[in-house]
Amino acid sequence: MSFSRKIVPLLITLTIFILYTGCKSTEEFSGYSYDPEGVTETTDKEIEEQNRRTIGFREDGVWISNEFSGSRVNDVVRVAPYHYELQIRPEISPINNSPWYGFQVWADDSSSVTLELTYTGGRHRYRPDISFDGGESWNKADSTIYRQNRENSSGIISLEVGESPVWISAQVPQTTKEFRQWSDKIALRPFVQRSVAGSSHRGRPIYQLKISEHSDEPVKGVILIYGRQHPPEIPGYLTGLFFIEELVSDSELAQQFRKYFDVWAFPLMNPDGADNGHWRTNAAGIDLNRDWQYFNQPETAAVQRAALPLLNRSDRKVFYAIDFHSTGQTVFYPILEEIDTFPHLFTYRWLDAIRDQLPDLEVNVEPFPTDSPIAKNWSHKTFGVDAVTFEVWDNLPNEELQQLGAESAQLFMTMMIEEFKKEFK
Repeated sequence: MSFSRKIVPLLITLTIFILYTGCKSTEEFSGYSYDPEGVTETTDKEIEEQNRRTIGFREDGVWISNEFSGSRVNDVVRVAPYHYELQIRPEISPINNSPWYGFQVWADDSSSVTLELTYTGGRHRYRPDISFDGGESWNKADSTIYRQNRENSSGIISLEVGESPVWISAQVPQTTKEFRQWSDKIALRPFVQRSVAGSSHRGRPIYQLKISEHSDEPVKGVILIYGRQHPPEIPGYLTGLFFIEELVSDSELAQQFRKYFDVWAFPLMNPDGADNGHWRTNAAGIDLNRDWQYFNQPETAAVQRAALPLLNRSDRKVFYAIDFHSTGQTVFYPILEEIDTFPHLFTYRWLDAIRDQLPDLEVNVEPFPTDSPIAKNWSHKTFGVDAVTFEVWDNLPNEELQQLGAESAQLFMTMMIEEFKKEFK
């Protein structure tokens, strides 16, 4: 065979690989309608660091603090006696409207205080979660203490405070500390391996959970799971954790599933943003779910490095990928039906099963093309598989998050086992 006949197929293979693994294509995606300009320019940007401090108003004897992990308040202004404006700014501007806040408030003596949450570059979105016992238990603020001022897009909280700090947060905080505690328990199972896929900008570990139980099958399927690319999207993140808990459970279904499938999960991809109270981005001001083409950021690059070896393994075949998020509704963002995927139209069939199983839960669907540099699309382009962005409503109660995570996982396992048997049996 001549040299040219040998080299041409090689060049074709390399070209396909490059296109699939994230180098430049001829059509550039510039962002969704709700994205700020330049969102897909994913080289490092300068962010605004919040000043960690406790601000006191001695005339009232009231104190407000952001000196803890996962907090965010940039400044506090006294409007009137016992009435304070808490000014909250994003880490970078412009930015998507996911305005995270978190703080503690207390007083020298029992006092009625009014706290007005105002935003630069955003508007109030999250109904506050409040803890009166040091973060042990949390409840959504009701109409007796909270209202939204739609005229200036602020949130107003009026409540009694005393010597013990009251914790107030956009969502129940979930920092790297809570994730480590959760993953410590998961990693006790003999078939779960926790490793470090890489480090964030600030040196925090990007953990990978590899769920792999011994099996006599010559080939096993692999499910990829991503989570918490956007720090405030905790309901979706928790749904992902409940989903994983079901996959590693002792149920007969889970044991059968693990006979045929491994799971490679990256549940907390943005630890810097989680601990620093970011609205959207990592420590370099980048929306990680727009960096799945060039992989400029260490967090996405770590996941890419960890997952790419699956392309060369004869004993493993990627079957599916799930990316957990939160938004103003519970919604599946699948790949367009007309795009060929494996397993064929799995997301749509899985969604139908979830709707049948949970008829009281409204789950919407909005298909998208594969032109954007997001995790779902990279998974499809790299491995040829179906994938979904699994978005959970911001205000879905915790017990419903748990139900959604567990029951969607049960349906998923049942259907995936069927797909495996169609492929290999």
